[in-house]
Amino acid sequence: MAGSQMRKRRSAYLVVGGLSVAVTMTALASAQAAPTPAPKVVTPASCAPTPGVDAKTLKVGMITSLTGPSAPGFAGAYEAVALRVAQENAKGGIFGRKLVLSKYDDASNGAGQITAASQALDRDQVLAINYAAAVDTMFPALKTANLPAFGTGLPPAATDFNVFGSGGPGSNNLASTALVKRLATTGATKLAGITFPVPAAVQNLKNTLALAPLAGMTTVLTKNDAPFGAYDATSTALAIRASGADGVIAVLQPDGGVSVFQALKQQGITLKALNMPGLSDPALVTKGGAGLNGVISSTYGSIPPGVTGRPGFRTYNNAMLAAGFNPYGANPPMSYISADTMIKSIKAAGVCPTRAGIVTAAHKVKSFDGAGVLPKPINYIPSALGPNGTPGNCSWFVTIVDLKIVPDKEPTCGDLVDVNTGKVVLKG
Repeated sequence: MAGSQMRKRRSAYLVVGGLSVAVTMTALASAQAAPTPAPKVVTPASCAPTPGVDAKTLKVGMITSLTGPSAPGFAGAYEAVALRVAQENAKGGIFGRKLVLSKYDDASNGAGQITAASQALDRDQVLAINYAAAVDTMFPALKTANLPAFGTGLPPAATDFNVFGSGGPGSNNLASTALVKRLATTGATKLAGITFPVPAAVQNLKNTLALAPLAGMTTVLTKNDAPFGAYDATSTALAIRASGADGVIAVLQPDGGVSVFQALKQQGITLKALNMPGLSDPALVTKGGAGLNGVISSTYGSIPPGVTGRPGFRTYNNAMLAAGFNPYGANPPMSYISADTMIKSIKAAGVCPTRAGIVTAAHKVKSFDGAGVLPKPINYIPSALGPNGTPGNCSWFVTIVDLKIVPDKEPTCGDLVDVNTGKVVLKG
């Protein structure tokens, strides 16, 4: 009886099992016989109409000071953007589209910049913009149009979601102690600050001087009325001496800073700390003469000349020289970085890029390296420290020694400090 029941069970199992297999094979055959929908292929030609985009090209622009008092400080910025665009086009462009670059002159003034922005936005309908400028009157219009803008660290780079500072996220409230930390190594304790009446420069100097006490230094003089470019800085030098300062921070265009340091030397004024950002051109150092010896400087965020072992910077440097352009100014490498960031952001937006899509995509990219010209990668992912990401806290300093630019062995990193409260929000 037991054996008969076992045989029945085995038979039922086999029958059920065989039925199961039969059903499965039938279903599989049916599925194989059904037509499979072809995957939707998105091509440049199938994209919806959007400003600056057609099946073959992407229209982008560069706004900078080609004329006017600021022009010397931004010399080579457009050429650096054009170089990076040409490099990308030589590789076939972005998803088969070639970049078409237009340039616009803001004539070193606010009205000129508004006109330039209008031409880019309304007349030429660009997809994205690069900029290197000292004024910031165009940014409300760029924000309204949600036009992705890549360039120098003007104040809107700290607040406007569509603006990307080439050296990393900006901040009007947070500043790094890197500079005052580096200047403190000279033994200076009393600082004078000199700049010109440009909001970004004034804010930069204000933030830096607010951090001086954290490095054991005080501020004894602040002058925000220096002119653009080279000038007779005798009165500035005399004011520095009268203040009792033993260190000076000159947030000026390179020619203006050279004027201050030459005037100090002519007046026989010796200070422990001399600082000016952007002193990165060997030709300018030679032109400045002995007054520049001992000056501590830094780039605007790129690797400085003289640093070895960085192939990205070498590629940029050699390509600029081969094209007949000076690679050593403070602004050209940052403009090259901004162009590279723009290109990678457009790629991240996909085959059918839009202005809004580029802005959104740029805030999701985890690492921008500026084609290897940045000292370390950056991103614009919103954080607790800023809507455009966490500001950088490191600078790579150089010192002028016997009229040669000598870079520090490594960057100096400081704490990020809220300049309104004095609170350290991120340790360096």
